[in-house]
Amino acid sequence: MNACINKNECCENLKILSVGNYLGCSLYPECKNKISLFFEHKLMSEFQKNLENAFGLFVRSNNFVLATYGVVYFNLRDAAFMDYLLRSGIVYESEDIEIGLTGAKIFYTLFYHLLLIPCAETKCYLINNFPKSYNHFLSSINKPIFFNVGIDYMNNSVSEEVFIKFRDLETYNK
Repeated sequence: MNACINKNECCENLKILSVGNYLGCSLYPECKNKISLFFEHKLMSEFQKNLENAFGLFVRSNNFVLATYGVVYFNLRDAAFMDYLLRSGIVYESEDIEIGLTGAKIFYTLFYHLLLIPCAETKCYLINNFPKSYNHFLSSINKPIFFNVGIDYMNNSVSEEVFIKFRDLETYNK
C-alpha cells in the first residue's frame, strides 16, 4: 500500500483503477495511494493454501469457531489474497450477500469479523470494496453477536490473548 497524499491512514476514497488490478484513490494519479489486488493462484504458497482451507472452515462454520478465527485474524493481512478468497467459491451466493466492486462476495457478519483484523490494507479494502456492509457497520444498530468469548462487540475490539493460541497455522493443521 502506498502513502496517501492527504496522509489518510485509511483512505475512504478508493475505487477500482483502470490502470490495472488496483484499488486506488479517486485522486489518482496525483495521489498514489493504491492497494494491489493482483493475486496469482498458480503461485500460491503452501502457507496460503493452508490459510485458504482455514478461511473456508471459518466462513462455513455456523459460529465462527475460535480456532479458525484465530488463524484468520493473525494471518490474513494481504488485501489481494483476501480479495482472491472472497471471489472464490468459499462464500456462497445468497440474498444477504454483497457483491463488491471487484466481484468479491461477502455477508455482513463476515465483513464485521474481517474488519476487526488490525491491518490498514485489509480495512481499506473492505471499507471501499463493500460500501453497503460498511454503511451497515457504521449504523449503531444490528451489531452481530456470535461467540462472545474474545470479542467486545460494543467496542468493536478483539481480545488477542483469547485467540493467540490459535494463530499458528502449522499448529492449526495438526
